[in-house]
Amino acid sequence: MSYTLQDFCAEIHEILVAENNADGREKVHQKLEQLLGNETFIEQFCGPDKPEGVYKLNEDPTTGAVVLCHVMGEGAMSPPHDHGASWAIYGQATEHTVMREWYRTDDGSDDEDISLEKNSEYRLDPGQVGLFNPGVIHSIEYPDNARFVRVTGVDLDRIDRKAYNLKHKSVKTIRAASADAA
Repeated sequence: MSYTLQDFCAEIHEILVAENNADGREKVHQKLEQLLGNETFIEQFCGPDKPEGVYKLNEDPTTGAVVLCHVMGEGAMSPPHDHGASWAIYGQATEHTVMREWYRTDDGSDDEDISLEKNSEYRLDPGQVGLFNPGVIHSIEYPDNARFVRVTGVDLDRIDRKAYNLKHKSVKTIRAASADAA
């Protein structure tokens, strides 16, 4: 029997309840690789007939972890950003994604005069998984019709994050969505 979304969600729940740390994230990484090996899952959630959009597949009420499926249309490159205090694990379903990690080379005292330098770049092909730990500045680039699964430690709309503008050498904080807006 194939490893299903339900199996994955149940197992990462158990992992994160026991180890919501670097070791736990590595185990979730391995489980996401296993899930991406299920062709039925890929077809159902990431197949060519799936409309463009971001779909929440699960949100764990105990750990806060969220499983999302990203069905992209036109290719794009995100600006460097972080996920605040959360981590993110990306698993490639179709096409590829270029993952870049950045670090600030300035002293961090002036958000209107920042300097970033790329410190790593790698490509995820179908079935491959990448991890960004909390606070890691990163960007992604993908072609038309790319699809990937992303697992985050929390719903990113509920925490502050930062977006970096290389052209203007600035950083802005993306504030958590207020509870009143929900």
